Amino acid sequence: MEILLLRTALAPSLVLLVSVVARRSGPRRGGLLLGAPTTSGPFLLLIWLSGGSAAAAHAARGNVAAQLVVAAFCLAYGRLAPFLRPARTLTAAVSCAAAAGLIAALCTDVWLTAASALALAFAGLRAWPAPAPAHRPQRAVRSWEIPVRMAVSATTVLLAVHAAAALGSFAGGILAALPVLLAVMAPSTHRATGAQAAAAMMRAALTVTPATLAFLLTAYTAFAASVTTR
Repeated sequence: MEILLLRTALAPSLVLLVSVVARRSGPRRGGLLLGAPTTSGPFLLLIWLSGGSAAAAHAARGNVAAQLVVAAFCLAYGRLAPFLRPARTLTAAVSCAAAAGLIAALCTDVWLTAASALALAFAGLRAWPAPAPAHRPQRAVRSWEIPVRMAVSATTVLLAVHAAAALGSFAGGILAALPVLLAVMAPSTHRATGAQAAAAMMRAALTVTPATLAFLLTAYTAFAASVTTR
C-alpha cells in the first residue's frame, strides 16, 4: 500500500514541479529533473523495507533495464521532434522505447544492460548537437492542462504498480522507471513551446542517464551484497 501511494503521489507531484521549472527556468532544467532517479530511489527504499534485500536487488535490476528504455525514448523524441507533430513524434518514440524494453527484458546480465544504456546515451549525445535556444514564446497554459498532465501520469503509474504486483519485483522495477513522465511532458512542451524546447528537454534528460545508472548500479550492488552475506 505504501508503494502504491508513494508512486501515485510522486508522479503528478513531479509533473507539477517540472511544469513550473520548465516554464520559469527553461526546458533543459525540467529535463534534468525528469532524468534524475526522483521516483526510483524512494521506490527501491520501499521495496527494501517491505520485501527485503533480495526483492530490492531484483527491483534495482529492473530499474537499470528501464534506463535503456528511457535513453531510447529521449533520443527518438528529441531527434524527431523538429520534423513531426507531437502525436506522431510520441508514437515513434514509444515504438523505439518498446523495442528497447524488449531487448532489456531479455538481457539477464545487469552490467551488460547498463553498458548498452550508457553506450546508447553517449553515442546519442555525441551525434546530437545541443538544440539552439528556443525563441518561440510560450503560449498561455490553459487552466486544465497541468491537472490533466498530473491525472494522466498518476493513472499510468497506478496501472503500472498494479501490474508490477502481479509480475514480481524485477518487472516492478522496469515499470517503476519507465519514461511515463517524459511521455507526458514531451508532447506538452512540444505543443506549448515548440520542437526545439521539447528536444532540449529530452537531451537534458538523456545527459542524466549515466548518473542515474551509477546510482541504480550502486543500489543493486549493495542489495545483492547484503543477500550474499546472509
